[in-house]
Amino acid sequence: MMPCQKTCGEYQPGCHKSCAYWAAFQQEKSRERQAKKDYLKYYNELCGAVARQFRAISAVPLVR
Repeated sequence: MMPCQKTCGEYQPGCHKSCAYWAAFQQEKSRERQAKKDYLKYYNELCGAVARQFRAISAVPLVR
């Protein structure tokens, strides 16, 4: 079911293929998904770098 099916007075089956509102809605959702991916990628890399630094610090060999 299309999200606009209940609220759009112009709704007909298959009309989303040529609907300007639907195209704009899809484009906005695509931008939001890309922004989320970019955010997660940035913080995943940042946390990975911090974890590597902690492992490097804690991997000091014992001198006897």
